[in-house]
Amino acid sequence: MKFFVALAFICSFLFSHGLFYEAKEGKAIIINANFTKSVPAAYAKIEIFEGDSALAFVNSRMDNKGSFAFLPQSAGTYNVKITASSDHGDHIKEFKIDVANDFEIAKFEEPVFQKYFGVLSTIGIIFGIFGVLSLIKSRKKDN
Repeated sequence: MKFFVALAFICSFLFSHGLFYEAKEGKAIIINANFTKSVPAAYAKIEIFEGDSALAFVNSRMDNKGSFAFLPQSAGTYNVKITASSDHGDHIKEFKIDVANDFEIAKFEEPVFQKYFGVLSTIGIIFGIFGVLSLIKSRKKDN
């Protein structure tokens, strides 16, 4: 029993992260990037390209809260590239924002898994715990 308590305690410190983003409207187009819900991608590098241009329209860094605001020059598609560093390497996300004629967001590419990341992580942890339990149970049968 002590083993399971220790395992649960150790697992509580483990978490995985990726780079998650969202775009919303305000007085400008605001892009937020986070590693987790409570850990912003502070000072992440952001590049914004207008249409198929190879030269960046914006080449800057996000603020300490993982936010960046920009005013598009015209309606159209903007390609966004965010590069955030963590202790185990760079995390890079690229997505598109379509800007309408009224300079509001027509749509932006949101990863499908971003909505369900927490649920999928929980299911993975549950399967992992049952896997460890079944391994321990099968070893006890062998002894």
